[in-house]
Amino acid sequence: MSEQIRSTEERLVSLLLTLRNSTTGLSAEELVASVPGYALADASTNPVSARRKFERDKDTLRELGIEVTTTGRPEEPRYRVVEEDYILPALHLSAEQAACLSLAASAWRDGGLPATARRALTKLRAVSEGPAGSSSAGLPALTADLSGDEIPEELITAVDERRLVTFDYVSARSGSTRARTVEPHHLRLAEGAWYLDAVEPSGTLDTDSTEEPGRYEGSATRLLTFRLARMTGSVTVHGHPGAFTRLPTKAPSRRRALLAALPGRALGLRLAGARPDPAQASQADLPAHLEGRDLIAVEYEDSFSFAGTVAALGEAVVVLAPDSLRQAVLSHLRGAAGLTAPEGE
Repeated sequence: MSEQIRSTEERLVSLLLTLRNSTTGLSAEELVASVPGYALADASTNPVSARRKFERDKDTLRELGIEVTTTGRPEEPRYRVVEEDYILPALHLSAEQAACLSLAASAWRDGGLPATARRALTKLRAVSEGPAGSSSAGLPALTADLSGDEIPEELITAVDERRLVTFDYVSARSGSTRARTVEPHHLRLAEGAWYLDAVEPSGTLDTDSTEEPGRYEGSATRLLTFRLARMTGSVTVHGHPGAFTRLPTKAPSRRRALLAALPGRALGLRLAGARPDPAQASQADLPAHLEGRDLIAVEYEDSFSFAGTVAALGEAVVVLAPDSLRQAVLSHLRGAAGLTAPEGE
């Protein structure tokens, strides 16, 4: 999103919050002097230009359906927004609706929505903010990098031109960092993160990639998967274009986790998963200390990433199967405990 669009929307939100928090109304001069974005405190700012900007913003708020009330004498009007004219009714969102709103907020941050949609989200943000202008919790942040900001431009070029790349990569298993040189075949978004499917020219078995290598039928080629968030430093592109033949895309292998969740918790996992078949799992299978929990079956692709998601939910979710995922979650929790444990414990 450009700085101009961002500053305009932030100024509109600040103006709206100021008008909402005034009981007696404020004059145009007071608003221009107090609302961030008009920059009247700057000696270089033209007061006439700042006043015109305020008039345009006032008209924009009215176009959004926000009634700006005018009181006082005609030659010295005062402006305010009456809460009853603006407040939204109580919202009750389902998990699907909340996910859609989160997706819209993410796209808005990238500036890809038309002006009308950005204005609608500006209104939602203003409603959710407190009187002091504290940061909004009403628009949830989506972890998925939909705009691809996480992808280095050099890597995009290398995939497109089929050129080799070298980058430093942090192992998910050992935590060590070493340089990797690979053929970049595909970039893809999965479970909120970007991944690179690549082939090592040497054909040696890798132990540091995010996932287990996949082998194409009739070929000894191993396709490795690297999580872009684990790449450090810059990506170096070298070699000539067309250095390798791109392998066809292949659906990644997915595994199924059986989870026990506390009632009303882990809403994101509930949305992504389903209740397991009673013939495969039942409440009777739960250990005594987990009785009363809901059984959820969720498919996942990246063990390390999914284990981190489950670990972040703490006691709300317990992994019943597979055991490899359970051990990965425990590893996350032990690592987190080690960061905060007092010295000597």
